[in-house]
Amino acid sequence: MPLVAYSFDSFMPKQLGPQDLSHYLRPGVSVYWPGCAGQSPLFEQWLLVQPEVAAGVSFCGAWIPGVNRFDPSALHPQAKATSFFLSPEFHASWQRGALDYLPLHYSEIARYLSQPGRFDIVMLHLASPDDQGHCSLSLAADFTPSVMQAIHAGAVVLAHINPMLPRTRGPFIPVSRINAWAQAALPPLSITLGTRNPALKAVATQVAQLVSDGDTLQFGLGRLQAEVLAALTSHRHLKVHSGMVSDALLDLIESGSLLSPSMHSPPVCTGMAIGSAALYQAVSDPCLVQFSPVSHTHAHATLAGLPHLKAINSALEIDLLGQVNCATLKGRQVSGIGGLVDLTRGARASQGGMGIVAATALAGRAHQSRIVPMLDPSAVSMSRSDVDTVVTEHGAAHLRHLGLDDRAHALIAIAAPEHREHLHQAWRTLRRNL
Repeated sequence: MPLVAYSFDSFMPKQLGPQDLSHYLRPGVSVYWPGCAGQSPLFEQWLLVQPEVAAGVSFCGAWIPGVNRFDPSALHPQAKATSFFLSPEFHASWQRGALDYLPLHYSEIARYLSQPGRFDIVMLHLASPDDQGHCSLSLAADFTPSVMQAIHAGAVVLAHINPMLPRTRGPFIPVSRINAWAQAALPPLSITLGTRNPALKAVATQVAQLVSDGDTLQFGLGRLQAEVLAALTSHRHLKVHSGMVSDALLDLIESGSLLSPSMHSPPVCTGMAIGSAALYQAVSDPCLVQFSPVSHTHAHATLAGLPHLKAINSALEIDLLGQVNCATLKGRQVSGIGGLVDLTRGARASQGGMGIVAATALAGRAHQSRIVPMLDPSAVSMSRSDVDTVVTEHGAAHLRHLGLDDRAHALIAIAAPEHREHLHQAWRTLRRNL
């Protein structure tokens, strides 16, 4: 799409070039740097060629593991960052003390970012303005609205206007609030789902049995969730309410499984989209998708008010008490809490709803059991009081109202058969020591 010259009677932002960053980024300033496809590839390029401008600057954002690999705190020895996920790409900065990790639920992240005066500069990635001077947040409406509501009048908004971003139905930034901008047509961040996995397909088949026609679905990012949606293509009148959608959504669209598109009430509500160009074209349909901020998508009142909400998320490990680990691998932090607890609690409170934690029974080449006797306390992402239903390829364990013995036996029953006797023995020992 060619770049276009825009003209608005009331206000025109200053033109922004790479040489201008040093005017705004100075020691002591705090910068909001969005995650997912809200991250600007243009601003990233500019920072990489002049990393000295990051000296003394503090960056903050919700950078998604496997998606946002750019670490702003690695630009300069005096740069800092605050993150809500601790993925492998950020471990070097964590080790040298340049990055701080805040283990917050998504709903709490929104509150943290919306504290007045937290940011001096906001660096945004926006769609081209429409004829009313509104720049759509496009593919990433998650936390930016909360930030924009809280920044002080003197805070600086820098924008990369990208004609390759679709205008979407949802939050926007008025041109009048942008201090300086640059136009550049660059492909937004994208990801692929990878190859299909027979074990994950078997898990998805079990999950699909817990979903009925007319349900509202929440799902995360990854191959498991993609397999689940592929297994739901024979369902009808489904709705989606999720913090994020990926290419897996295309299966539901193409199969006719979603509730009919509607300008009044689109069947899909999400905060972010990350995937392929085909997905980005699909989510630009205002009758199909409504983008909303985390303050709406992850609010307990919102989630509890959605009848038959099925929240489907994955885990790395589950112990016999029902505690879930979704963020550490072999004792090393690889992710964060994210929206797991918000969404599971909301689904539990939904009339006819269910919070589903799904995983293959075995992990890795060593075929270790994902159901383990007891998690290390530092690995617990979700407490046993929040866990609802756990699913593997061997079935579903409905833990919501089970006592300790019954939940341990229910979990052992869906563990890999070769690990069940060991788990039974481990539970007998654990039970005596409780």
